[in-house]
Amino acid sequence: MRTVKEPELRKKELIEIALKLFLKKGYEKTSVRDILREVKGSPGMFYYYFSSKEEIFEEAIQYYVENSTKELFQIFKKENLSFQEKYNQIVNTVIKIFEDIQSMAYLPSNSQYFPLRVKISLKILDKIVNPFSEFIENIKRVKNLDPQKTSVFILYGVYGLLRQGLENMEDKEKISQLVQYIIDLTGKILGLSSSL
Repeated sequence: MRTVKEPELRKKELIEIALKLFLKKGYEKTSVRDILREVKGSPGMFYYYFSSKEEIFEEAIQYYVENSTKELFQIFKKENLSFQEKYNQIVNTVIKIFEDIQSMAYLPSNSQYFPLRVKISLKILDKIVNPFSEFIENIKRVKNLDPQKTSVFILYGVYGLLRQGLENMEDKEKISQLVQYIIDLTGKILGLSSSL
């Protein structure tokens, strides 16, 4: 028997369950029925809050991005880390976000899903540009470096490299090499390292 909950709590529960399933099974292999089975709910309950699987997927992405952004803010606030340590943690967290989104958002390559792919990518990037810009402003070692433009350049570049490298996602060594390349390259752009 389903427990009666406040509407906002029920909606949040649906989003959290959907997120868990999307991360585990991906978009295509998760059905509305799977979500309802987990919450012991009915189709009417689902459609009271969401018009489609795509809508709950978008809300799950937003929920994930907001929680991930909080994680980034915690890294920014850590006073016991050097700028290099903060930077490495930030880059690794951003990469993890994109890897999670990729596993959750495995969408077929056909054109009907293209707008959803773009929307997901832009939501993620837009949410983390400003905190990353602030971080760049605090560590700026290169004169005349525009933190906002540099943040956009780095984040979109990281995303592009990750998207290009997705065919090797099963190869942990290649992923590790890509992560190290991203850290080295963006560190050089910011004047944090001289290696590459």
